[in-house]
Amino acid sequence: METSRQPTLDVGEYRVVECLDPGSSGVNRWLAVGPDGAPSVVMAPDKTWADDPGYRLRFWSEANNSRRLTGRGTAPVRQVSSARASVPWVAYDCFPALPLTAALAAHGDPLPAPVVWNFGVLLAEAVLRAHTQGLVHAGISPQSVLVTHQGALLTGYGLVRAAAVEGTERPVVPGVDEPSLPPEQRPGTRPQPPGDIYALASVLTFATQAGPSGNGTSPDPDGVLARCLAADPAQRPRAEELLQVLRGAAPGSGGEHPPRVVAALDAQASRLPAPPTSAPPAQAPVGERVVGRAGDQDATETAAAAPSRPSSGPRFSASTPSRRALLVTAASATAGLAVGTGGVAAWRRFAPERRERVPRPPRGVAPAPLWRFPLPERDPTGQLPLLSGRTLITSHKKGILGIDVHRGKKLWSRDDVLTSRLLDAGGGNIVVAGGPDGEFLLLSARTGRIKWREKKYSAVESSNQMSLLLAGADEVVWFLTEDYGADDGVKMAVVAYSLRKRKKLWHAPLPSDYVETATQPAEGAAGPALLRSELLIANTGFGAAEEYFTYIALDRRSGRRKWKREYQDLGIETADLVIPREDNTLIAGIVNGLRSMSLTSGKERWTVPVEGGVDDSSAVRNGVLYAADRKLTTYAVDIRTGKVKWKRPRENPEVEGRALGGMTLTASGRTLLRTGPAEIDALDPQDGSLRWRLATAGTRELSGLPGNAVVSAEGVAIIDNHDSIYALPVD
Repeated sequence: METSRQPTLDVGEYRVVECLDPGSSGVNRWLAVGPDGAPSVVMAPDKTWADDPGYRLRFWSEANNSRRLTGRGTAPVRQVSSARASVPWVAYDCFPALPLTAALAAHGDPLPAPVVWNFGVLLAEAVLRAHTQGLVHAGISPQSVLVTHQGALLTGYGLVRAAAVEGTERPVVPGVDEPSLPPEQRPGTRPQPPGDIYALASVLTFATQAGPSGNGTSPDPDGVLARCLAADPAQRPRAEELLQVLRGAAPGSGGEHPPRVVAALDAQASRLPAPPTSAPPAQAPVGERVVGRAGDQDATETAAAAPSRPSSGPRFSASTPSRRALLVTAASATAGLAVGTGGVAAWRRFAPERRERVPRPPRGVAPAPLWRFPLPERDPTGQLPLLSGRTLITSHKKGILGIDVHRGKKLWSRDDVLTSRLLDAGGGNIVVAGGPDGEFLLLSARTGRIKWREKKYSAVESSNQMSLLLAGADEVVWFLTEDYGADDGVKMAVVAYSLRKRKKLWHAPLPSDYVETATQPAEGAAGPALLRSELLIANTGFGAAEEYFTYIALDRRSGRRKWKREYQDLGIETADLVIPREDNTLIAGIVNGLRSMSLTSGKERWTVPVEGGVDDSSAVRNGVLYAADRKLTTYAVDIRTGKVKWKRPRENPEVEGRALGGMTLTASGRTLLRTGPAEIDALDPQDGSLRWRLATAGTRELSGLPGNAVVSAEGVAIIDNHDSIYALPVD
């Protein structure tokens, strides 16, 4: 192979020797020598793409998540650049190696069919293994396939996802040739398993010149490649079927590399010093649990160690994936579940018999989900309160259910309550507003047993009906009532109710239409707030008489009105951040700013300029507020002084102006989870640096939408993915 001139690519401590695929557009593979003297293949984008901060971060994130891919047919990842590198890169531990395009150039003709089918077996195994782990490769092309003495290896994980955020058209994908890009991914849809099948078939067709056109020299075994290249993803075979057909066509031994390809590999090896004789230790897949039970076979195979010296001929194994792997993939394809960056195991539900420590993945690698719980009948307005740090409660169209947050197992379900509003009542109990006759009830979060029902405020018993749950603490619940029996219109009032004594403690009238009762206010937005001695009620009603946003403060013990305050910087229809605090502070979003003011007087204390207002998603810990503006720049602000400790702009300019999904601190406070339009970012709360990025995946019509980190218990974060929820191991 002809060697290019000495490149100037900056790949950290690696010394770049030559470009292996100089004809590739956007992303190239380079032969390089690592700091330990061992040769590697380094993949990196060219300067044009590396100068795009959004692409640079997406490439880095995908490279890190590719560490999950291990075993035959996958190039082992040796190292990934830092997140702040001017050019992101990933180093693969394989040498000598040629991109498939270079191998074809060395041979001078399409490769013999036996060689290609042997390659196909290895690549199909790698794709099947990825799919059983909940991963979609989304980067298979002739450039991303490396030919080594041992066979074919996949690189380029996630290049399609790196090219553009979800929903953005992909006319060009750096490092992926146009014929290998599945047609459904061009408009910007989320890559799914059938896309890998299309891309792999395109690669094999390219290598043999076989395919539906019929103008090549090699047959299409059982017509499988033509079916893989179907425009409709639903018509393509699954990975296990493709693998079985290719295994039937592959000769195993006898499909040796053509002499010119072997010579090109040997020539490459001769240009560099011999690599170290010791092979790197095998690695367990990142984020996988190992269940310590005798006979358990649910462990993913470890990464194959790179050979110390190339052999003189190819070595192909006749092994196949386990029957369990085939069954898992078949089930997942039947269910039609989608997956994305970071290995969201959409079809895997991991529920160990006991909680076990999950290995912390390397920095930059998103953790694998512990379990996933489908909720196809989910109430879209339902809440997800977490009780006692272990039981997650959710409502669906037929009732409510409790889920063990650490195991992902259903604890109980009830279909004798309506789609409900839920409120943590303390002591492991939950208040449910939505009995069959409009009553509210108290039930045990652990068992789902109803302890009692209260019908006094139901439509059956009274014209004075409960309309909105406001707050709960210390075995007391506060709720809003509306009296439809009055002659002068509907009257509103706040009721304090003792859960222990099961009686009303006090009743405080409110102005008519002061509160909007159709939907439960979102946390962090304008709505009721419970402080140490006061209950704050906001004027969210459409018929409220005030011109500006207003709070009425009621004494928690007596219901006596303590004060009323209008805030002239806040519009009455504000949808921005509103956080009242115990220290007589109100933190709120204003036009192009974040402001702190006195809660009782409204006097300004400090203002932080932001662009386009503040999103209502936020998190607070140890006197620091974490919030984002409308351009999705995240701020860490000292609440006492208004000093901005750090701010991190959104690295994807394409998503500016799109709402943030959520901002959640993990239970330990060591990780900040920021949900954007297409992924969840894990940030270091100390400096805002990115730890990992995870593109989530829903199902069916929601497959292109990200989930939202809604709550965290010890060691796990719960992600609400619309029609399912799943748990990520954190901290």
